[in-house]
Amino acid sequence: MAAWTALLMAGIVALAGCGGDEKKPRPGSQSGGTGKSAPAVGRSVPMALKGGPAHLELTALSRTSAGAVTAQMRLVNDGQAPLRPSDAFGDQSNDPDSGNVLFASGLGLLDGLGNRFYMPLQTADHACLCSDLSGTEVSPGGSADIFAVFPAPPPQVRSVTLALPTGAAVQDVPLGSGPVRPVAGQTVDPASARLAEPKILTVSSLSESDDESITEDADNRSVRLSSDVLFALNKADLTPRASALLDNLAKQVDASRGTTVTVDGYTDTSGNDAINQPLSERRAQTVTARLKQLVTRQGVAFKAAGHGSGDPVAPNDSEQGRRKNRRVTVTFARPTPPAAPPAQGRPFEYGRGVPPVLGSATFTSPEAEGLKIEVNGLHRDSSGVTALVWTVRNTGSSTIDVLSRLDRSSSVHGSFPLQRGSAAGGVLLLDPVARTRYYPLETSNGQCVCSSLRSQSGKAELAPGESFTLWGAYKVPATTSKVSVLVPWTRLNDATVSGLNVR
Repeated sequence: MAAWTALLMAGIVALAGCGGDEKKPRPGSQSGGTGKSAPAVGRSVPMALKGGPAHLELTALSRTSAGAVTAQMRLVNDGQAPLRPSDAFGDQSNDPDSGNVLFASGLGLLDGLGNRFYMPLQTADHACLCSDLSGTEVSPGGSADIFAVFPAPPPQVRSVTLALPTGAAVQDVPLGSGPVRPVAGQTVDPASARLAEPKILTVSSLSESDDESITEDADNRSVRLSSDVLFALNKADLTPRASALLDNLAKQVDASRGTTVTVDGYTDTSGNDAINQPLSERRAQTVTARLKQLVTRQGVAFKAAGHGSGDPVAPNDSEQGRRKNRRVTVTFARPTPPAAPPAQGRPFEYGRGVPPVLGSATFTSPEAEGLKIEVNGLHRDSSGVTALVWTVRNTGSSTIDVLSRLDRSSSVHGSFPLQRGSAAGGVLLLDPVARTRYYPLETSNGQCVCSSLRSQSGKAELAPGESFTLWGAYKVPATTSKVSVLVPWTRLNDATVSGLNVR
């Protein structure tokens, strides 16, 4: 701590006093010689900014104390006009505890092994330990230093992904250790400041097939089984198709360490409560009875309950939504995940040349005429997180607004998140062999671990000839080596890139 504080004060003195009467650089301003930090990471990714092309260079990611990790980066203007990033790095959520959107409060560290998402620290009076970008302007060819201080993950976490609200992520970055030289605006020592409770969000994954959906977070796994597969219409007797599903589910319970399994039955809103409530109860009891026969691990207790048409997971105004709501959900402790295989290939990184194109497709909707997608990266890292990086390119003759088309929606996906603005959360990975779709990861406050399109500084419209690069984080099993990318517009797979290898 003493070394960190001494280096911090030396950096502050250098920033404030090197130029005689020259003013101290404001937080987030172009700062010339303050950008070098050790240990340097040297990775860069593109930014999707309205003001023009730009990229971000990660210069340091280090455990600067037992309780803090410091990230430092440099935003570089690759265009011909000044950039005003203002809210491009801000927290775009509707969370009342989110930081000031004009600060770098939306940066996050993703721990894929622990299913945790670490947000920047705040002082007790809710000042973010991160760069203030209000009023910042970056001239063509210039750069701005940015920092954020995060709560430290557990010591066993050796690498993380730096997630950006408006740009591709820097995936699978090793965590260094030791002090880093402060950049402009970095004046608070987290080891001695009075801090608010750290904001550490849990991360959940969602996979979905016609028969079942699986949601998993840091602690629990919930398997949502389709009642249309388990039972005949308005019946509570298991069908022959139910056997394979429940056999597989019992193996998952055996692989977990928890002692309680909850089984909850639900219906849609068809009929009335006098029918729906007892039907949901009987179905939950039937599934419980079969699982008790199949689970071999000792000491497991089962709790069954029916909820009728309550707690819908999708709107009941379409057959797709009602089918999702007719379900039996089995929840138990998350099994220990298998070790991820050694990573193949390298994470996506920004380059001055043309980025690689692993596959491409055009949209079929007339409203998206001229839009094309190009997949630039599909990498599974050492924590099991698969990062998809892709570019949207307008090859047509009209400006196209993509703001709300790429997120989950009830009309296209059958369900939607309630707590976020527009994002690339509706872009799915499909395992064509298992016929399973994988959604981008989501945090416990409802945010997609993917590109946000809500920022005023970010790009949401594409003029003819323009493009931007987006990303998303997924949990795809190690046994899946080839996927398709499904990009929505008016339907789930309005643009599809098939035959992609996960490397």
